[in-house]
Amino acid sequence: MIRLFIIFTLFINIGLCASPKLTIVASFSILGDMIKNVGQDLVDVQVIVPENADPHIYQPTPQDAAILAKADLVIINGLDFEGWFKKLIENSGYKGKIIIAGKNISPRTLPGPDASVNDPHAWHCIKNGLSYVGVISDSLKEALPQKATEIAQNEASYKKKLQNLDTWVRKQFDPIPQAKRIVVTTHDAFWYYGESYGITFLSPVGISTDAEPSALAVARLINEIRTKNIRAVFIESLSSRKLIEEIAKEAHCDVDGVLYADSLSSPRDKNSPAQTYIDMIKHNTLEIIKGLKS
Repeated sequence: MIRLFIIFTLFINIGLCASPKLTIVASFSILGDMIKNVGQDLVDVQVIVPENADPHIYQPTPQDAAILAKADLVIINGLDFEGWFKKLIENSGYKGKIIIAGKNISPRTLPGPDASVNDPHAWHCIKNGLSYVGVISDSLKEALPQKATEIAQNEASYKKKLQNLDTWVRKQFDPIPQAKRIVVTTHDAFWYYGESYGITFLSPVGISTDAEPSALAVARLINEIRTKNIRAVFIESLSSRKLIEEIAKEAHCDVDGVLYADSLSSPRDKNSPAQTYIDMIKHNTLEIIKGLKS
């Protein structure tokens, strides 16, 4: 009887000593994966825009507001990405800190109808991804100062993986002549990737998927594909195939495969190729290399 009491007491003490996880809400899946890698077992990460959903045109739900209301910390991309976020925060009643993962990025800016706008797709450059990870780590260490050493170790381990990934990507493109590094995608989401690895990306649509392509822009793109004999033409995972397939048909080429721009693939599908940020970069790189060599 005494032995059972001691065991029961030990279980109670373990439960009392266990620190509750920090509840973090991320705006979209790529950011959520980065947070999980830095926070590991110290965090419970909820993602507003799920995998295979488009953050550009997402319509928040009452359930999203309820998730935000229970958050200890909220982390978003920033750089004009989550246009729907301000209203969602207001509806949720959340009063805590909002961390902008891209706050240290020097963004590419483009002219808009009223003012210049930022290209938000900074994560496609791994060096920018490292910056995101640093901001995430700092925010977690501030929220969990007693776990700062553990968080710093997680950060260092993840950053090492990303640095190795960056080296790997660069090696993949070494054999490809600079003049042949031209890729067509659905919308202008890969400029940061192209800037990092010396690739020119062309698209019929601007930085947001809700933009409508002009007939002139489509005609110019078809002509450029023909004259430059571009064969690396891709659909994006969240986009309709129709426009790119029509462009490819008119340009007498094929659509090579699928790239992931604004979302990871669903972990519910075990065969999906982009379930983590690292997997996404690897998949996109291998697809692009295959297209450039075709």
